[in-house]
Amino acid sequence: MSRQTSATRRGRGADSTRRRGSGVAVLLRLALRRDRILIAVTLVSVWALNYYSAEAMGSLYPHPADLVAANTAANASTGVVAMYGHISDVGSVGGVGSTKMAMINFIILAFLVVALVRRHTRAEEETGRQELIGSVPIARHAPLTAAVILAGATSVACGLVTWLCVWAGGWPSSGSQLYGLALAGVGLSFTGITAVAVQLSANNRTCGIWAFSAIGLSFVLRMIGDVYWNRPAHVLSWLSPLGWGQQVRPYDGNHAWALVVPLAFFAATVTLAFVLLSHRDLGAGLFAERAGTAHTRMGSAAALAWRLQRGSFIAWLACYVIFGALAGGMSSSMQGMINADGEAMLRAMGGVGHLNDLYFTLISAFAALGAAAYGVATVLRMRSEESSGHLEQLLATPLTRTRFAASYLVQAVLGSAVLLALLGVTAATLHATSPGGGGWWRVFSGALIGLPGIWLLTALALVALALVALAWLPRLDWLGWAFLGWVVVVDELGALLKFPDWLLKASPFAYLPKLPVEPMTWAPVLVITALAAVLVAVGFVGYRRRDMPVV
Repeated sequence: MSRQTSATRRGRGADSTRRRGSGVAVLLRLALRRDRILIAVTLVSVWALNYYSAEAMGSLYPHPADLVAANTAANASTGVVAMYGHISDVGSVGGVGSTKMAMINFIILAFLVVALVRRHTRAEEETGRQELIGSVPIARHAPLTAAVILAGATSVACGLVTWLCVWAGGWPSSGSQLYGLALAGVGLSFTGITAVAVQLSANNRTCGIWAFSAIGLSFVLRMIGDVYWNRPAHVLSWLSPLGWGQQVRPYDGNHAWALVVPLAFFAATVTLAFVLLSHRDLGAGLFAERAGTAHTRMGSAAALAWRLQRGSFIAWLACYVIFGALAGGMSSSMQGMINADGEAMLRAMGGVGHLNDLYFTLISAFAALGAAAYGVATVLRMRSEESSGHLEQLLATPLTRTRFAASYLVQAVLGSAVLLALLGVTAATLHATSPGGGGWWRVFSGALIGLPGIWLLTALALVALALVALAWLPRLDWLGWAFLGWVVVVDELGALLKFPDWLLKASPFAYLPKLPVEPMTWAPVLVITALAAVLVAVGFVGYRRRDMPVV
């Protein structure tokens, strides 16, 4: 009697759980609980940057004529247009400030939603937690539904509050509304892309490669479309989710109808993701992982680290080669296109020198930040190996923690150097062979000068992984990204927003010479490299001494 009653009660509880939403609400609360700090810090940073950017524009360009001149100068610079977009109406109130901030916002939010969807779907399947959750009465679609809702709500919240921030900063209400909605649309678009990538990929690593490659491809398509805005190639912008956000044109025509494109794309991709979900097994992807060879020479930690990171590195490499080809190929068009106002604009954005030198210093700075992101991501891959349980299996062999950490660190250091070297070779070769091109070594050396700063940020990520993020505060393993995010803000927006000098110096790249314009000075290069080496030593000591694993 009592057993029947207990079974009946359990059955009724299962039915009530299904009626309450098949566990979606529970998983959504759990996901929000786990990522509340990451989401809050990222969104607050975006909101603060937008507010102060809007407020600073009023003091930077107090008269309409000044703003028109600045917008015209920005359009005259191929480098600025390639990085941030073309301004259709040079009388736009937001102008170059809103164009630059919008592109930075788009990329930040795209990275955030990709991380959220992957973390609560594919990563959960790999660690086995989703299978454990599936043992209770929770619907198969609940994890994906919760992840999409979390990422979508984050995108909408980011866009709506950004609208209020730029409006409070002094920009018009109608344009501010579209500015925020365009940002939300970009976030929703990449939410849908990642949801589909989760279903197609066989593991979390492959899913990340596809999702982040989609961001890179979207940027390249938008860049080509903006540079050739008055030619047929402009249609490429409509193939890019980043381009869709730009086509809304806040403060620059206010094309609200363009918001239909990201919304329709979000609905289509999410629907497709749920359809694909019903056709795959838990823990597997529709595209099966390629079987390995029967015999292998993988006999070291370094070989294993390379095998695991090989796909993502090749994707990064392809993006940098394409980026270098575009940068070098477009350099010939810089001659005669930049006037005095254009030079002032490029200097305010971190460039130095004249004409092509201005252009290539901006390209090199942007490439250095991307290579730093690769280094940080490679080092923090050790955390995913630990949380998935793979590291414990490796440490059961004669492999030591130091050798394991060194294998990823060496790949981060050498990989970032290879990325910048190939970008430099590609850009320098095309620039030297183009009409009116300059010296090959000038461009190539400028691409490599950011390496000490990249290595310092990679070392900081290792220290965060060893001493802070896992040993003391296990939920803050994203601090390595926080260091990089701070450097991006200072380098990309510091001069434009007139940060004080001491704040502009809070970036390792601020101390490195701007080759080829400034003369080579070895002192800052050696000091930053030595500091990175010291931090690496501290990271190794902390990594050897802390508990393993920390969940």
